[in-house]
Amino acid sequence: MKQAVWLAVLLVAADCALAGWDPTARLTTSDSATHNSMTPARSIAAGPAGCIHVVFYDNRTGDQQVYYKRSADSGSTWSADTLLSNGAGFKGEPAVAASGGYVHAVWEEGGNTAICYRRSTDAGLTWLAETLLVSTVYGCRNPSVAAQDSFVHIAWADDSAGRELYYRRSTDYGATWSDKVRLTNDMQESWHPSLALHDSFVHLAWRDWRDHSFEIYYKRSTDYGATWAGDEILSGDLSTGSYNPCIAADSGLVHVVWWDTRTSPFEIYYKNSTDEGATWGDDVRLTDDTTGSYNMTVAARGAAVHVVWEALYGTSFIMYKSSTDGGATWSTDTALTVTPDYWSVSPSATMDGNDVHLIWTDFRDSEYGEIYYKRKPAAGGGVEESPKPQASSSKPGATILAGASSIGRLASCAIFDAMGRRVPSPTSGVYFCRQTVGFASCDRASGVVRGASSVTKLVITR
Repeated sequence: MKQAVWLAVLLVAADCALAGWDPTARLTTSDSATHNSMTPARSIAAGPAGCIHVVFYDNRTGDQQVYYKRSADSGSTWSADTLLSNGAGFKGEPAVAASGGYVHAVWEEGGNTAICYRRSTDAGLTWLAETLLVSTVYGCRNPSVAAQDSFVHIAWADDSAGRELYYRRSTDYGATWSDKVRLTNDMQESWHPSLALHDSFVHLAWRDWRDHSFEIYYKRSTDYGATWAGDEILSGDLSTGSYNPCIAADSGLVHVVWWDTRTSPFEIYYKNSTDEGATWGDDVRLTDDTTGSYNMTVAARGAAVHVVWEALYGTSFIMYKSSTDGGATWSTDTALTVTPDYWSVSPSATMDGNDVHLIWTDFRDSEYGEIYYKRKPAAGGGVEESPKPQASSSKPGATILAGASSIGRLASCAIFDAMGRRVPSPTSGVYFCRQTVGFASCDRASGVVRGASSVTKLVITR
């Protein structure tokens, strides 16, 4: 569907070799609206050593399906795409985890009415049959998965009791599963769970509406998910919104990043624990831009912490910074994509040893989006560093809308998600709006625009 939302994207190929980072590689070529998960759940995982696993979704067959591909040589070469999902209808927002030779993938199915699971026992070479982990007439969405040894943990947001977080675990590599357990009970909206593991500790972060603004909450299990402690608020400013946390854990250190509207328009914040989540440090502001930073991911190994995010400089750039001392101090920002003529969105990162592996959705070679990949080897790579880009004066940035009255401005705007699907009633998230000047004559039902039109990126917070 070549219309509306992608008219703002110019198909200009560009790349830059960055200090410490290998050149960018394009992983998919379907030209059919290919995207990794837009939630904080990871779309990339590593294990065993040298094996990298990626999940994504597209509509190359006419139905939205989940696909997988792998590298067995630390990202140097990649397999062909493997179809993971089955049957007609929507499948999307996949997440993946790996431990030893086992790979675990989950995704939404059937218009948010089911969570499906599939596993590989040979590092992604072959896959066992699909398992339906959650099925409900209500919505279930945002699955996150984490694995360590024989334990596999899955959390998701479920509308069967007012959008709360639920959890299941397997103790035998995904062969059998526990009953589902409700993890939140505040009768408000709990969204976007993010899981991380270290030894017997299971760490969970999410965004929650119980304070009448979205805030970042955390809870943990100290016994592999058998029992759970109480909820703890992490974000420190209840007068504004905090969104979509991503969590990582290793060596007793726990790291949480999120995007926050306490600064205008929004910035990336960070918080850490040095005792497996028992106590937490202060909020740390990681970014300082006038254009907006959001959609972040974090990966950690030992004292090394790597944060990647999406920043608005006219279009969206993928940005990076790191810490070598457990989050005490941070490097300067580095741009991993640097051309203002296309969008780069939804980064997701993992570590294999001390190497960092990153994927994102990029529109440089396709107006619909494809999956791109970059590696930061521990030994170093690349020859040139990119400074922080400047905001483009020739392209629009994002319109930030918060609250019902502000969102009401969209009444005559045709709204699309990143996959090019019409969204009649957008919730919090990132969207695109096609409109005429002054929101004058856009038929919202059909998407037909009469007169001059433009495409604007929207960041909606509720």
